[in-house]
Amino acid sequence: MPLVILWLLLIAVNLAIRPLMPIDETRYVSVAWEMWMRGDFLVPYLNGETYSHKPPLLFWLMQLSWTLFGVNEWTARLISPLFSLGSTLLSGIIAQKLWPQRPSVAQNTPFILLGFSFWLIYSTLTMFDMLLVFFVLLAIYSLISLAQTAAWRNLFLLGVAIGGGVLSKGTVVLLQILPVALLAPWWLQSKSNNFQWRSFYLKLVAAIFIGAAIALAWAIPAGISGGDNYRHAIFLGQTSGRLVESFAHKLPFWWYLVRLPLLLLPWLLFKPFWQGIRKLSCNDYGVRFCIAWALPVFIAFSLVSGKRIHYLLPLMPALALLLARVADEIDDIASWKRAFLTVWGGICIVLVLMASFMLLNTQTHWFNIGLNAMWLLGLAMLIGVGLTLFKVNSFNHIMLTSCLISIAIPSTLAITYLEINAPRFDTKLIAQTIAQLRLEDKGVAFYSGKYHDQFQFTGRLTQPLTLLRSPEMLKNWIEQNNAGFVLVDSEKVPTSLLFYSHSYRAGQLGFLSSQTLIEQPDLIQLLPR
Repeated sequence: MPLVILWLLLIAVNLAIRPLMPIDETRYVSVAWEMWMRGDFLVPYLNGETYSHKPPLLFWLMQLSWTLFGVNEWTARLISPLFSLGSTLLSGIIAQKLWPQRPSVAQNTPFILLGFSFWLIYSTLTMFDMLLVFFVLLAIYSLISLAQTAAWRNLFLLGVAIGGGVLSKGTVVLLQILPVALLAPWWLQSKSNNFQWRSFYLKLVAAIFIGAAIALAWAIPAGISGGDNYRHAIFLGQTSGRLVESFAHKLPFWWYLVRLPLLLLPWLLFKPFWQGIRKLSCNDYGVRFCIAWALPVFIAFSLVSGKRIHYLLPLMPALALLLARVADEIDDIASWKRAFLTVWGGICIVLVLMASFMLLNTQTHWFNIGLNAMWLLGLAMLIGVGLTLFKVNSFNHIMLTSCLISIAIPSTLAITYLEINAPRFDTKLIAQTIAQLRLEDKGVAFYSGKYHDQFQFTGRLTQPLTLLRSPEMLKNWIEQNNAGFVLVDSEKVPTSLLFYSHSYRAGQLGFLSSQTLIEQPDLIQLLPR
């Protein structure tokens, strides 16, 4: 129950303080919206064209939420956090499987996982990664169960997990699962006297076929419905194309390694974790399993040069399991208390200094967010009082309190930042302007090199937005739509010439009438694409 309460606190703050963030969140919700408007639940669409970059499970779940609760934003945004909660709880169940004689490991693993700053951030984002993490964990649980008891239900559960992973984010789920499965002779070495290896690997192959059948149950009819290009994209392009692109030597192999310490915050700062690492042994079955799970995948992602930090999210539960096992080696509560006070007391001081600087430095723009800085100061003081008055009498209390602070600090920082900058990321006003102009039978086009569908859902647009990619296309369009409007990057355009403008991300977007562009054709040279 405390874990669920902490999760609810995190998600409630997230839903309250920020809009759908462009370009990823707005794009994915808009793809689901276009499928909803078309009544087509096989083929995803992006601005009227088939969208083959991602499988459909997230889009299906959004449409299911709209079927149950009506079209809205908040239920769509709850899907990824719910999978995050499921993954957090499932990590504790896996810990029970790996260390049945150490109940504290299972008790603390979910709190350690939820407390990772990296995990907290991505738990709130509407993306595909948390769905993938959940199905990877379900597959991991199934693998352990299949190795311990050769029941057929574990085979089918593994197949469902693989199928769900493919429908969540493609065949990358196999990269997360196969290494640890193939390394079973190593992590099962002390338990394998009577183990039937042939049966285990045959069941693994059978599970892969079950997963493939689940994915193909969507992909085959979708490929038929979506046409040749879409069919080629989902069967070949998503895999071969991305492999070729990934090995294009974009980032060095050590890119993930130097960022790994950031992913382990705040637990990296706790001294007892470092002390406990020295006591671990590879003779421990659970430790071997976590190493066989995380290390090969980390090496594989490091060798593939196409890198994104969120690709490592499925490995975070493995790290949480290891840290929980490390913590179980240190039973000196006094040591944990000192680490707790040192880490959070130091962060408290940093927050107070930040807030003081913002309030006192009246010569810079920081003074404009002095009110927000009071949030920081108030939070820091509350944490300080809490550290003084809170009676920490067990490691579990330390994990619970640390997790609460881990949620409170970034949430307050987000409130501070978004109170000033949230309008720059909110696409609703621009999208609603597009919708209003269309209601008035005005043509609307977007002059840009690429459109990420960021206005379709927030404006509830029912038709694709015309995209103009070149000056020639722009000139032709305004001649044919002389009563229309063009959405442009308007930073270099005089405000008096704009019908409406809005700060968007790091720039400015505005609407120019076709008549203005016809009368002043030199304006086109000021418009970047």
